[in-house]
Amino acid sequence: MWIDRKKKKSELLNVLVHLKNQTLIVRGARQVGKTSFILNALNDLTDYKKIFLNLMRSGDSNINGIKYHGRIFFGQSPQGEDFIKNLESKMGPLAQAGNIIVFIDEVDRHPLVMEAIQAFADLPSNIKIICSGSNMENIKVENAATGRKKYFDLYPVTFEEFLRAHDPELFNTYINIQIDAGSITDHLHARLGDKYNIHLRLGGMPKILDAWLDPPAQPQGIPEISSDIVATIEENIKTVLTKKENLYEYEDVLRKIAMLSMNTLKFSRLQVQHAGRAEAKRLVTKSVGARVAHKIRLFDDKSDLSKYILFDSGIVNYLLNGSGLLENKLTGNHGAIMHETFLGTQIIAGSISRDDLLYWKAGNVAELEYMLRYKGGLAGIDVKSTNGPSRSLDSFAINEPDAGCIIKVGNYKPFINRQYVAKLPNQEKQARTTSITLPHYMAGQIQEIIKSLPSG
Repeated sequence: MWIDRKKKKSELLNVLVHLKNQTLIVRGARQVGKTSFILNALNDLTDYKKIFLNLMRSGDSNINGIKYHGRIFFGQSPQGEDFIKNLESKMGPLAQAGNIIVFIDEVDRHPLVMEAIQAFADLPSNIKIICSGSNMENIKVENAATGRKKYFDLYPVTFEEFLRAHDPELFNTYINIQIDAGSITDHLHARLGDKYNIHLRLGGMPKILDAWLDPPAQPQGIPEISSDIVATIEENIKTVLTKKENLYEYEDVLRKIAMLSMNTLKFSRLQVQHAGRAEAKRLVTKSVGARVAHKIRLFDDKSDLSKYILFDSGIVNYLLNGSGLLENKLTGNHGAIMHETFLGTQIIAGSISRDDLLYWKAGNVAELEYMLRYKGGLAGIDVKSTNGPSRSLDSFAINEPDAGCIIKVGNYKPFINRQYVAKLPNQEKQARTTSITLPHYMAGQIQEIIKSLPSG
């Protein structure tokens, strides 16, 4: 079943057709569906001629009915002269060739493309170039082409996109939920909670969702598909690893990152024999560059502490639970890790940059998993896998001078208290703030909710 990501597709096309002297770079993890997403979006641009390159191939090829040129067509010129000449040979004088879109896929397999981006800026305005790859941030380039790249990030399918494809009627109800008390019935809350638990386990990788939504179309089972995706990610990362870094079993590294999720990462905990802390650190950095992991920085200008989460709750589920990913109960530490991963990835998917998501800490007193900036100050976010108090949120409201609101995410109905008083045991100091309680399934709406809050 094809999940049509209409909102995301509209954003991509709007950016693409308005490009001026820039190349559009679509980034995303391996197997997140970049190629299919781009091809589906380009089908809507019927007034553009289209040229396709797949740089994993040397020469011309036909993939799923689409004719691709390969690395030979792009050539070996670091300034893209060969490529531009081949374009002119194919299309005639480019300025008079009409509207043309050139889609260059698997760019990380031919790094010269990244060197040539500066030259692309001099092409006529009727030529739009869009590039895609899974390792582009790990490619070293001599020419940074500052200002000549426009980035577009594609993340796994979000809960909102999944719900829209799986249950359109429920989706229409979901997007109109208000956070005032009484806006949602027990029945609706339970239905959405069930959908959340499905998406939490499956994640947002298109092949896995396809297998669940349309089993006859996917002969493999979900555990087998998950295993294949992890193996593909491992192969992709290994293309940019050094000899020492290749001493690691990369799937074990992914599993350890998942297990250490949202703990300040000590790279020594990833070390293996013959490879030390430096290799472990570089390997994690390259995982972030390949969009397989996200770096969550501490909100503190004086330190460089960071935590990491993997890019998809379904992949985390496979790494933690193996073939029992659909049956095992999500309890204890595994459940907490998956809820935290889901929340973080949903927020990142709706952010301008994944660097917008931070975490907060006040010495050894309290710590919050996540924090966002907004016009009213800072929003502290705590995710709960079980019901219970959150003293960390109260500590944030009391101790953070720029605290604007606190958000508790768990198995709750949506609720807002605009006159909440934060207080801690054995402390006289209190703080009045806006407190928002949200169910897990509304994680992707957090940015819109805090935007609606009054500033000051």
